Amino acid sequence: MNNGRTERPQALIDLAALGLDTVEISAKGVSIGAGVTFQQIVEHPDVPGYLRTAALQMVNRNIRNRATVGGHLVVNRSCADLIPTLLAAEARVSLVDRELPLEQLLSGESGLILGVLIPATGRSFGLCNHTRTSADISIVAAAASLDLEGDCVRRPILAVGGVARQVVRLHGVEQALDGRPLPAQGELESIIAQAVHPIDDHRGSAAFKRHVASVLGGRALLDAVRRPAIG
Repeated sequence: MNNGRTERPQALIDLAALGLDTVEISAKGVSIGAGVTFQQIVEHPDVPGYLRTAALQMVNRNIRNRATVGGHLVVNRSCADLIPTLLAAEARVSLVDRELPLEQLLSGESGLILGVLIPATGRSFGLCNHTRTSADISIVAAAASLDLEGDCVRRPILAVGGVARQVVRLHGVEQALDGRPLPAQGELESIIAQAVHPIDDHRGSAAFKRHVASVLGGRALLDAVRRPAIG
């Protein structure tokens, strides 16, 4: 033990030679190794724009140069920068012995993460986040994706971070919006506010986070409707 508080590891394992630091683009989608850093995502010319935007929400480049996708998922913080977008993109996680939806991993499944698989999609995306300073992590982050059929929203996904112990999908909101024209911002905010139940902590009061989540979630959905689909 170190000073009676921190346990010293008996060994450190270097994973650098396992080839988990690559990004592969194919007709099926994007495969991102667990060792890929946020900055690699930002700089990769063929990664979809919504993923680069999400990686840039981790605004401190020094951290982006070191932070990896696998580490980000294992830590599973509520105020995650990339996880809401991965959920909105219906990402799947590749483990040593199986593959499973990201939401299932976040809810308690465990295993050695090899990478993340993001399927090719014709869906539209919208991302929003709120930070205290230009170098801070997100207090609240929201990501939405959807299909459009005329004026109607089809199969919307809305993921929000900063309002629970981990990033969550708001399934009730998704069901309420599916198959209808997207409501105006005010109605969207009301629907989302009723679906989130944050707590008071050092990052803000529950009322503050509920308000921010409703505003950002509404903006993300509206942005997804306004923007062209991303392949």
